[in-house]
Amino acid sequence: MDDREIVAAIASGDLAALADAYDQYAESLYGYCHWMLDDPADAAEAVQDTFVVAAGKLGGLRDPRKLHPWLYAVARNECHRRLRGTQAGPDEAADTADVPGDDTDRAELRRRVRSALSGLPPGEREVLELELRHDLHGADLAAVLGVSRNQAHALVVRTRGQLEKDLGALLVARTGRRGCRALDTLLADTDGRLTAVMRKRISGHADQCEVCGKRRRSALRNAALFGMAPLAALPGWLREDMLRLCSDYSQLTLAYRQEVTLRAEPFGPNGFPRAVRPSRPRALVLARIAAAAGIVIAVASAGLITVLALRGSHAPHSLDAARASRRPVTSSAPADPAGSAGAPTRVPPTASPPATAGQDPATGPAPSATTATTATTAKPSPSPSKTSSPSPSPTPTPTPTPTPSSTTTTAPPTTPPPTSTTTPPF
Repeated sequence: MDDREIVAAIASGDLAALADAYDQYAESLYGYCHWMLDDPADAAEAVQDTFVVAAGKLGGLRDPRKLHPWLYAVARNECHRRLRGTQAGPDEAADTADVPGDDTDRAELRRRVRSALSGLPPGEREVLELELRHDLHGADLAAVLGVSRNQAHALVVRTRGQLEKDLGALLVARTGRRGCRALDTLLADTDGRLTAVMRKRISGHADQCEVCGKRRRSALRNAALFGMAPLAALPGWLREDMLRLCSDYSQLTLAYRQEVTLRAEPFGPNGFPRAVRPSRPRALVLARIAAAAGIVIAVASAGLITVLALRGSHAPHSLDAARASRRPVTSSAPADPAGSAGAPTRVPPTASPPATAGQDPATGPAPSATTATTATTAKPSPSPSKTSSPSPSPTPTPTPTPTPSSTTTTAPPTTPPPTSTTTPPF
């Protein structure tokens, strides 16, 4: 089946078509993901999730002939989600081991190419990887990178120009002497070593010589491919695991596939996923600074709140208490059931909690000022006495047996009150 038939079959739920797409593209996709992540387990997971997304979202691809770049676009997003701000691709210069069968000249060329590749920014290295090794050009490369076609072309030109600057003189000197007499004369007096001055002369000659300039451009691609690290081998077990995952309809597997598919969104009008932008080191540093500043502000705020709470503990702490503190206490408010003499008429808001269900209000803790002042508007008082009749005045004596006070106002007591060390309230 061609790509259009594969896309139509996968969109209809054909698992055999998904297996065909895997057989055609999984090896190169795994090599790309392994190059990006530099970890076999992460690369296998990225490829597996790429085909999970394909099973659920490939039907939205507007041009079915774009299956190849579409799979790379999804795989690229999966890789960038796993990179967590690290650079894409392994360090090519670190892999300096000579390949068996290389002579000294070829080994030196390989080391030079890898050193030049490692000197490129991660984005330009990825452009070379996708264009040279995975055969993505023009509009397809732009769709994978999530940029316009002009931007993709500018990236390619800039990357190739940097490589030509680093490797062009070496490539022309190695392969162009037989085709250009002027170059052969230029290199006649050298001892085989390309110094900085000699590289500059060779580059200037190639800029003016049509033969050497063409040879430099054609040799660059082969040299870059020659110096790149070999693609990692696709694990044999990955195909069976992917097909089992996409054919299983258990609750746990369905939940996982739904999570992976939703994570791949959003998709553009052409059916390609929106590119996930890699985290930049500067952005990560700024995020860490902002997080540290947030922690400092939170600690300082907590300390300020604590100081204010300690200095202003008599202020109302809630909206209801604030409203109650602005109202006059009416005479119909229930009296303190405990009835202790000399008790203040206002209690701080840090009073003891109200009595639990089934507890005798007379023996329970004294109600707070908030409860006393809002009893007529919020909820009834736990006291069993009716609020319509005035409450008896508390007895001024501190003795356990309370002395009954007069409930009438017609005549004052004929005998003086007993001597007490406690001053009666006014």
